[in-house]
Amino acid sequence: MKTETLRIFTVAAVIILLLFPLQISLCAGEFEDLQAVIKDYFEAEMSRNSDRIWNLLAPSSIVKRFYSYENYLESARLNPVRIVGYELKFSPEVMENQDRKDLPNVDKIASVVVKERIQDESGKESEQIVVLIFLLENGRWYKA
Repeated sequence: MKTETLRIFTVAAVIILLLFPLQISLCAGEFEDLQAVIKDYFEAEMSRNSDRIWNLLAPSSIVKRFYSYENYLESARLNPVRIVGYELKFSPEVMENQDRKDLPNVDKIASVVVKERIQDESGKESEQIVVLIFLLENGRWYKA
């Protein structure tokens, strides 16, 4: 009976490991690079520096794949909401890219939980919790 239970437990553990991507650790340099890109992204958002935001977007991002730079600038200009503050809620969770077919140049994917303080065009402020994705693409971290 113990052998059968151990075998079932082992099979279940293997299935769980195969179905769920493992969170991985970053070396100190990679973690510092990711933290710097997160900070740069939010500073660019808070100062409404559209050029800087565009340059922080991953080449594989939906925005860069489907919109021209001019379209992006126009949508940024028309956005009535701006970010006026942010707070990281947890350390970024980093995983190996499991989708090399659709994202061939992406090595790692980081999810970042952030509390954003936003302001609408009337000046009213509110807070929201968001999950942002950052990609290590071609050796550099970007916002997805």
